Amino acid sequence: MSFEAFLRRFEDANTAFVNGDVSLWMPLVSHSEQTSIFGGFGGQEVGWSQISERYPWASAQFAPSGAKVEFEYLDKHAGADTAYTVAIERCTVRYVDRPGEHEHVLRTTMIFRREGEDWLIVHRHGDPLGPTAPPA
Repeated sequence: MSFEAFLRRFEDANTAFVNGDVSLWMPLVSHSEQTSIFGGFGGQEVGWSQISERYPWASAQFAPSGAKVEFEYLDKHAGADTAYTVAIERCTVRYVDRPGEHEHVLRTTMIFRREGEDWLIVHRHGDPLGPTAPPA
């Protein structure tokens, strides 16, 4: 599968993720113990043993809402067996523990690796996009 085709699958999985459905996301994640996440809810997890619990927990923080993630790729590149993206992910979501709709905007850096014929997520760093602070 081409990296661009993989990104379309990833985008669909990301949209499902922010609607509380992790089922499309998990098959896209490497089971390596070198896989890592610095997620939008904070913390850090390294290795499949931690990530396999964290991603479902994170997705469960979202209530189904019909949210659709919009991707603004600032940079992306695919080599023979590794790839990366730098993006802004925007959507309006519902959280399970808060009433109403909320803007959910993350700045993300992701690293992917080809394992066999498949591209898989090996690192995700996503954190809230805040306003730019002026230089000191």
